[in-house]
Amino acid sequence: MRKVKELPLKRSAETTKTKVAAYARVSTGKDAMLHSLSAQVSYYSRLIQQRADWEYVGVYADEGISGTKENRENFQRMLEDAKLGKIDLILTKSISRFARNTLLLLKTVRGLKDLGIAVYFEREKINSLTADGELMLSLLASFAQEECLSARENSRWSIKKRFEKGEIVGMAHLYGYDYIDGKLVINDEEAETLRMIYSDYLSGMQSGEIANKLNALGISKKLGGKWKPGDITSCFNEKHTGSALLQKTFKDDDVCAKTHINRGEKDFFLVEDTHEGIIDKETYKAVREEVKRRTSNKNPPKTIPNYPFRGMIRCGSCGANFQRKKTKTEVFWRCAANLGQKDYKCSMKGVPERILEELAVKALLLTEFDSDIFREKVKEIIIPEANKVRIILRNGKEKEYSWQDRSRAESWTAEMRAKAARKTLERYRK
Repeated sequence: MRKVKELPLKRSAETTKTKVAAYARVSTGKDAMLHSLSAQVSYYSRLIQQRADWEYVGVYADEGISGTKENRENFQRMLEDAKLGKIDLILTKSISRFARNTLLLLKTVRGLKDLGIAVYFEREKINSLTADGELMLSLLASFAQEECLSARENSRWSIKKRFEKGEIVGMAHLYGYDYIDGKLVINDEEAETLRMIYSDYLSGMQSGEIANKLNALGISKKLGGKWKPGDITSCFNEKHTGSALLQKTFKDDDVCAKTHINRGEKDFFLVEDTHEGIIDKETYKAVREEVKRRTSNKNPPKTIPNYPFRGMIRCGSCGANFQRKKTKTEVFWRCAANLGQKDYKCSMKGVPERILEELAVKALLLTEFDSDIFREKVKEIIIPEANKVRIILRNGKEKEYSWQDRSRAESWTAEMRAKAARKTLERYRK
């Protein structure tokens, strides 16, 4: 009988190396910040490659993006690579570089922890896989978030004071002017084009015709590129008259602040003669009236149904909103990226509307679903993974639920069964 000897597997040093990556970020695209980002990338590249027991995966870096934002391109790419098993350890300079939003930070770190992936924050000397790591992260992230909110509040106060003084804010790219040393100075070539646009529009030309004319003449937009019909009406601005209506938009008070059109929620500041005008006020007023007339002649926009879940559901995988979709058998809410309405795709599974209503009733301790109470009490719904729902209440509490899909037999309604029976009978008679 031949003997078979089992030989121990020889493992090379390469197979036991820890796969290490780093994450770096700066919040603005200024030269100094970009230099800082370059220095971070170089530092981590050298640090990782100097360790014999580490395998260099790469440095993921985002520039000009706030740490409160979840949809940072390279941040998301790093998380995807981590899910694919390409990373064992992530190094980063500090908590604020990784994420300033406490919920985002903890959600990301916990997700990586579930995959056995550690995040090491150099400044705070915290390893997310250690016993006290998450507690420290929660505390420090709260401080970072408060610091961010404080800085935003200071910035908002500063801008408001500048508005009150009549200072022009955020007008660096106004067509017809150059922004020099904080002042609007007429650009003669653009001013000539602007007068032509106003004149053509008042003569009866359509926006599309004016855009085609400008493109045919080889005239580009302020930041380059061809003109489109929508660019024409958006070009009409009261600042062309030498006056300025300030604070047309504002940001909300959330950590991940969104910009809103000011419809009276905030004070407007109308400042006369802030700079030299290009268009006289009578011409500007006539153009605005013509825009209003043309708009009113169009077919009224379709009324969007006010579904209680509209704008309330967010995908925990890609961050996109969920949208309502009706099938032959049921109404679902699905990720917009899954519906093909974004540039990227998402595989997140949809949620039946009846499930959302049942879980909302459970979370709010109701006897039946009430859309008004739901909108009043619920801040947001997050779908972290298939068949799971996290309901975030406005009082700060979170409730997470899961459910089982109905079997195919259970999903058939009485009407569907009757229809199937009729078809079977028809086939039998034939």
